Amino acid sequence: MPRQSPRITPMPLSEVSDADMALFGGRDSPRNQLNFFKVLVQNAALLKKYEPLAMQLGREPTIPPRDKEVLILRTSTLCGETYEIAHHLFIARQAGMSDEEIEEAKHGGAGLPPFEQALMRAAEELVRDHCISDKTWAVLADRYTNSQLIEVVFMVANYTLLAMINNSLGIYPEDQIEHTWKPTDAN
Repeated sequence: MPRQSPRITPMPLSEVSDADMALFGGRDSPRNQLNFFKVLVQNAALLKKYEPLAMQLGREPTIPPRDKEVLILRTSTLCGETYEIAHHLFIARQAGMSDEEIEEAKHGGAGLPPFEQALMRAAEELVRDHCISDKTWAVLADRYTNSQLIEVVFMVANYTLLAMINNSLGIYPEDQIEHTWKPTDAN
């Protein structure tokens, strides 16, 4: 269950060491303005190890952007996560999803095409059972390569991990979230 208040307060960037800021692109990097960064930089060594995976999944996925967003929105909703959902509402729109489709993806509705319903089932099965069923796998395997099938599992696992982090630490969305950095941005 998400926390109503932070357990670890976002650290002002002025208090982050120059060495730690250099690890993450400097004080002016737009992504370093995020509350997620300002909390996790308090364990800079761990953040530095996690960041390559997050950036691979966020910026260079091999599955289509819309498919990625269906997985993220469904996973985050199942996990009761709010920080990532707040950001991914904007990213999903950039991927061509309407507000109605976003709601369908979040809540596992039947209003999406059959393949996207299979993506939602994959997220549900991974969160619930920690394994995609043979039936759902077969639908995904008809369209995706082995590499993409692996990525589906990693995507859901990553956003389940993010839900644990954000919910447990009480990381909350930024003010004026529409103006914050997103993985689809250049920096």
